[in-house]
Amino acid sequence: MRNCVRLAALLWGLLLAGNAFAEGFALYEYSARGIALGGAAMARKPDASAVAYNAALLTKLPGIHLMGGVSLIEPSGKMKWKNGNDYESTGLRDSLWAIPHAYYTQQLSDNWFFGIGEFSRYGLGFEYPHNWPGRFNIYEVSLISASLNPNIAWKATDKLSLAAGVELLYVSLDLKKRSQIPVALIPGASFEVDSNIQNAEDLGVGFNLAAHYQFTDQWAVGLQYRSQVRVHAHGDAQFTYMGSTGVPAPYEPLVQRGYDSAFQDGGAHATVLLPDSIAAGIAWTPIPALSFEAGAVWTRWSTFRSLNIHMPHNLPTSNNPKHWKDVWRLTFGVEYDALDWLTLRAGYVFDQSPMTEGYADYLVPTDDRHIYSLGVGFKWDAWTLDLAYAYIDAVGRSYKANPATHVLNSKADASSTNIFSLSLGYTF
Repeated sequence: MRNCVRLAALLWGLLLAGNAFAEGFALYEYSARGIALGGAAMARKPDASAVAYNAALLTKLPGIHLMGGVSLIEPSGKMKWKNGNDYESTGLRDSLWAIPHAYYTQQLSDNWFFGIGEFSRYGLGFEYPHNWPGRFNIYEVSLISASLNPNIAWKATDKLSLAAGVELLYVSLDLKKRSQIPVALIPGASFEVDSNIQNAEDLGVGFNLAAHYQFTDQWAVGLQYRSQVRVHAHGDAQFTYMGSTGVPAPYEPLVQRGYDSAFQDGGAHATVLLPDSIAAGIAWTPIPALSFEAGAVWTRWSTFRSLNIHMPHNLPTSNNPKHWKDVWRLTFGVEYDALDWLTLRAGYVFDQSPMTEGYADYLVPTDDRHIYSLGVGFKWDAWTLDLAYAYIDAVGRSYKANPATHVLNSKADASSTNIFSLSLGYTF
């Protein structure tokens, strides 16, 4: 099963840029319709992506439903650091990333339904110039994830539906940073080492529970809990000698020999507890063609206390304290069936950042986020096509110098991200 999930992740190309996606490095790009509605898809009339948003809604999907698609992410950003009384700046590398999704749902009987989905709940990816002054904290990161999530839903009554599922979460992490090592007996001298942690991967297991209650034809509520997932990622550490500063030429070979004996490639590993979350939504459908939904997601990021990487041989552990805080994500979406074949959608999200001031670093170089989205849905016969666009306006963040974490007196400018999404569905 581990190989199947890993192969799915690699085939779909889940290389994710998370510098402006969602709070922390959580993702919510589960479908084009969901993106257009700002993720407010917990309680309203569903499509096959209910597997990800609220599996209890599977009881509203008779027959067999298929859906697949992709979201394209185009982030941008700029980092400034203080040099004397002035600021110098560098931009993050331009990039375009893809997040796929795929779902299958089937009615098993009058009261039992099944659904399975592949989507991504976590992702992070950016690259600074390799020689930028903050490289001793980080200069490149790629966090890839893929979730395979089968669910069973039960229509307990005409109003109440319940669901439960198992989540197989594949995670792979690559991380690059530099280290400055002082040279003994030569005051002020040092040499620089490039550290490349690559292919640190694992398959974690979690679960989800969901409920939906239809009060009246006009009012409904949805609730979903996703559990913590612990991953023990094992990968490789590679080191490269980048040169020295303040070392007299005759002593340079001696410094290099010292590097060769101390920094040897080998295995590295880290344990991370990915947070649990609770999501809820309330939907109002004043007329069959028009619906509104407001929702909230509470994520317990306080469980993400550190990202400590155990290095090979006798090298010390790379300690990276986080001490993040729990946060809220507030969502709102409206959907209108303008014609039999045309649906219009819009959404808004307010997304809190979990980083605390005393432990802020360059892993996620933004603060709170505002997300504005629009979308359309087309229907002909058994086919559906959903298109969405979202604009993420991320608030900038200021950093105070911290010698322990190699963070500079610096600031991340307000940044923006464009998201384009497409989902194609078929009903049997």
